[in-house]
Amino acid sequence: MSDTHNEGAGEFGLLKSGFAKALFGRAAKSSLFSDKVLLALITGLTFLLPIFFVPIPQVAPEFAKILLIEAVVLFAIFAWAMGRMRDGHVEIQKSLILGVSLLIVVQFVISALLSPVPSISFLGSGYDVGTVNMIAILFLLLFLSSSMYRTRDRALYLLAAIMLSSGIMLLYHLARYFIGDVSFLDFGMFNGPTTSPVGKWNDFATLAGAATLVSLVSLYFFSGNKMIRRFSYAYFALGFLFLILIDFTVLWLILFVLTGGIIALAIYEGELTHRRRSQTGDEKGEEHLSVKPLSRRLVGHLPVLATILLVVSFIYGSGLSALSLTDDGKSIASVVSGVLGGAPYSELVPTSKVTADVVSGALKESALFGAGPNRFASAYLQNKPSTINVTPFWDTAFDSGIGRIPTFFATTGLIGILLWLAFIVLLFWKGRKIYALLARDRVASFIGFMFFMLAVYFWGIAFFYVPNVTIFAYAFIVTGALVAFLSAEGMIATYRVEFGGDRKLSLVLTPLIVMIMVGAISAGVLVWRQTASLVYFSDARIALSNDDIGAAEMAVGKAILMSDRAPYWRFVASLNLMKLQNLAQNTTLSQADRVAAANQYVASARGASDRAVLADPTDFENYMASGGVYDALGTFGIGNTFESARAEYTKALALNPHSPRVLFMLGRVAILAGDRAGAEDYLVRALEERPNFTEAISVLSQLYIQDQHPEKSEAILKNAIAVEQGNFVLRFTLGYLRYSIRDYKGAVESLESAVLLNPVYANAKYFLGLSYARLGRTDEAIAQFTDVAGLNPENSDVPRIIRNLRMGRDPLEPNIVPPPPTDVLNSGTVLENTTTP
Repeated sequence: MSDTHNEGAGEFGLLKSGFAKALFGRAAKSSLFSDKVLLALITGLTFLLPIFFVPIPQVAPEFAKILLIEAVVLFAIFAWAMGRMRDGHVEIQKSLILGVSLLIVVQFVISALLSPVPSISFLGSGYDVGTVNMIAILFLLLFLSSSMYRTRDRALYLLAAIMLSSGIMLLYHLARYFIGDVSFLDFGMFNGPTTSPVGKWNDFATLAGAATLVSLVSLYFFSGNKMIRRFSYAYFALGFLFLILIDFTVLWLILFVLTGGIIALAIYEGELTHRRRSQTGDEKGEEHLSVKPLSRRLVGHLPVLATILLVVSFIYGSGLSALSLTDDGKSIASVVSGVLGGAPYSELVPTSKVTADVVSGALKESALFGAGPNRFASAYLQNKPSTINVTPFWDTAFDSGIGRIPTFFATTGLIGILLWLAFIVLLFWKGRKIYALLARDRVASFIGFMFFMLAVYFWGIAFFYVPNVTIFAYAFIVTGALVAFLSAEGMIATYRVEFGGDRKLSLVLTPLIVMIMVGAISAGVLVWRQTASLVYFSDARIALSNDDIGAAEMAVGKAILMSDRAPYWRFVASLNLMKLQNLAQNTTLSQADRVAAANQYVASARGASDRAVLADPTDFENYMASGGVYDALGTFGIGNTFESARAEYTKALALNPHSPRVLFMLGRVAILAGDRAGAEDYLVRALEERPNFTEAISVLSQLYIQDQHPEKSEAILKNAIAVEQGNFVLRFTLGYLRYSIRDYKGAVESLESAVLLNPVYANAKYFLGLSYARLGRTDEAIAQFTDVAGLNPENSDVPRIIRNLRMGRDPLEPNIVPPPPTDVLNSGTVLENTTTP
């Protein structure tokens, strides 16, 4: 639709839809519903996304960006619908990409309806990207973009918005990283060198890569324009600097492929020019390409900066940059990072193998529709490989796989997989239309090629990484802009459906558009409620951190009124347990009042935990919280609740069958219930899942020692050390055990290794000194206790031990009792100093 037509409708009030006139009257004529406003909204959103945040602790930057997207898109789709009602017609491109986009949204809806907890799939927490709500918003953004950027000027506005926003972020981080004290730029939120308003550090690298890519394409198409050349050089220099500094492997590989595309285009067009000149005999000078051999011509075609980026991308993407080049282990990456002062940064994501296992497991449960949108974490816990349990992330429930799109494979099933693959294939299929644009003027060629490259770039990131909402939204925006521009250039046909006046289509399309408008308003209200609930819940946690239980209770109550979510109810349960604990220490109340208050807190804690389970019966944490309530009540001496706790923990285990934490809690509650055999079974299973699980080792070791089986304790400790050889606490515990059973030689071996790993570990030095003394190695024992005295000058026993050793007496005479060898791993800090060096 042309700008002229729509602006005229707004200016002269030509309401072609009688329904619109009757329903909205003069409001429909407002300029708020013109295409110019829609263009400003989407372009402004594109500009704001990387830099937008709300400088208050209750609103995380990622959440603020999601709110911005939802607010802009919902208002824009309402305005778009109002404009269509006013004009009496709809124009939509005949693009399969738009058709598949609609099918993906429909697939998400169906999958959510069939999921175990539809509310989690439709809305989630309010800031989950994988929900039906967010996917619908993003595809609406794609649709709006496909409607807005149908002219060259508008397309250039969009590219300018991306470049201006990325330029601001590049300069912002340049100032933070390489200039002196600019702490005012932290805004109280971005305190570390690898924090960014864009999102994660790799998200900023992705934005820098996009700016670098745009600069290369601009240089290629407009190398003769001095202003464009200067800006492109500046953007390339800044973008390349941060690409090297951050060193994001996935990004290097994608840039390698796309930079190769730029070079391939340069060679193609260069050879095309060569053939044309050869055929026309247009030779200028001795060095004309027509007289050069192919190898020299190819070198002449290569864009210098693109070639540099291609080589560097290969070196970093292939891992060559990490290879040691010198005897001291220095590599290209380490040297460059040292020169630039690169800060260490890494992200934890499941590997491709783990992601494939989760997808496979989810498809076995529900082949066509998957685990349900926003339910990757549940599928992950069901299919988590036990090998992860020996890593520091053994108790992490990942809510995404190796990439954003592969995550959707698990949550939307085979139908979703086919639709996403069709979407990607259609995107590449659009690339063939770029070939036809190359025969036109350079502006059309540049815009078409640039949008295609950016679309492939951002979707490539989404496929092999989990970008934040800014980068993911950019993929939708530039894809829609690509469709719009190809339509404007005549590469894609357009449907135009008239439904104003007395046309029969009005009976169908008018109610449909009204439904869209009502849906936008309803979604806006829902977004507001979700936002308010999250802000209230953040207030509750802040109040609790300040030990204000009353304020926390009021705030979480407001959050629940806005949105009934399981984490809120778990919070309520924990608050009541805290109040119960405080009640036990309250001596001002009468016995009757204490009993009444205790009954109230118990009932509230149980009720809240039950509501958490009701809100999401598929989240094992809800059963853990419920079991924890019964567990805590049992320790307070309130009824025989341990069996109820065990029943709740058992339900949690069914949802998270490889969890060492759940198995440990089952073992612990079995001990409290007097079931020693059951406790040992659960604890052994916990250690089979995680051999270095210190809490389970501690409790099981005590059981073995009580049963006169110290050799079993020694075996599980050795197994744990084999898995985590750098854990000095495990080595100390083994030494401690050996000392307690008078295996002083073995104790020395273990304790020496603990001290070697942590030279200021006073606990290990204490018992190493005692073990030396038992073996007659007095001088070495004195040296250890001298160190302990320096680490713990307030300990009066240590000087007496040293005097005894120097006088040839038993170090513990008279009446010096070493700490008992119990519960060392959990709470038994024998001496005060256990600081790592």
